[in-house]
Amino acid sequence: MTSTIRVGVAALLLLACASSARRETQEHDVLANETRQRAADMLAARQFEDAVAVLEPLARESPKDDQLFTMLADAYRGTGDFDRSVKAYEQAIRIEYGDYAAHLKLGVVLMEQGKTGRALTEFEVAVKYGGGDPLTHYNYGLALNELGRKPGALEQWRLASEIQPDNAAFAAAVGIGLTGVDDSAAVECFARAERLGMKDSAAFDNNYALALERVGDNDSAQVRFEAAVHRGGPGQNDYRRNLARHYLRVGKSAEAAAEFDTLVARDGGKWSDSVYLARARVALGRYEDAIAGLESFALEVEAGKIDRASGRLDRMPPTLGEALDVLGMAWRGQGDLARARDYLGRAVRLEPDDPARLNNYGVVLAESGMLPDARAQWRRVLVIDPANATARANLAAFGP
Repeated sequence: MTSTIRVGVAALLLLACASSARRETQEHDVLANETRQRAADMLAARQFEDAVAVLEPLARESPKDDQLFTMLADAYRGTGDFDRSVKAYEQAIRIEYGDYAAHLKLGVVLMEQGKTGRALTEFEVAVKYGGGDPLTHYNYGLALNELGRKPGALEQWRLASEIQPDNAAFAAAVGIGLTGVDDSAAVECFARAERLGMKDSAAFDNNYALALERVGDNDSAQVRFEAAVHRGGPGQNDYRRNLARHYLRVGKSAEAAAEFDTLVARDGGKWSDSVYLARARVALGRYEDAIAGLESFALEVEAGKIDRASGRLDRMPPTLGEALDVLGMAWRGQGDLARARDYLGRAVRLEPDDPARLNNYGVVLAESGMLPDARAQWRRVLVIDPANATARANLAAFGP
């Protein structure tokens, strides 16, 4: 009898302990969920440091919870701690590889750090597992475009826009992809993006302007370029550079010179700025200034004395041939035909099929009394471009 009672009491004690454990577990789960929600609210309110303080202990308690690590990575990213952000996203991916959101967010962080090649891999996985989310296609397109793979970028942006056709950013991205491919369609995409609500964006105005310029709407392009410079502020030299190049292309040499002057002063005198500033100065008859600002730089580039990796040698045009051409025309303006012939001859040797180089060289040869050689340059232009009006006019003026 005594033995039976003991067994019954033990059973009751075990049931009581199990019931107590369940209550503690439930209470802990409720508290954890409340804490997680509080952290989510902090992230939404951009209280990133507070969110980190809440999420770190939660992640230690639940080391297999990929969503917690994704949230923690979001918080680290918000504080600017990109290294910890990357590690937390990577941990979330290790726990659940098929969760596309962590791949997508990791790719964005990597792109922000300039690691576009690695970001591309993450976006590829994000598209594989989350292709229904237009953001996977949109960001994948951004990485492809950054790496020069423009047809692929356009394809991804079109997919994003098909999934969410009323998204202004996706419509604008398609416009970027179409610029240089179908410029009229690009302009239509930018106009549509604006109708969908895209506004007050320096990047949008700049990209819209580039498309407008390509379809010959120079007045509208100028308005957009100027808006991009205004909205972008003094630190956005690329927008100012595009505006300055636009001024130069449409013959507003004084405006172009002023903008390139500013860029040379602000940005250390990059190659493109220096050459285009000299070209604008030649157009204004400021030959001595053109030579002073470009000659030594161009000669160092020609001699290979400046490392190709130098920050001054930007990836934009112009070529060395164009720089030598500008110097040749500047020395012509100064009345030194011998130096002009030398520079222009070197420009032609570098770019023997460029009508502008050949036409200018022919002019200086003619002015030097070397008419047969001059006519040879202009005839060469007409072989390359039979409709070239400048070469035809020069031949008409100086004999067939």
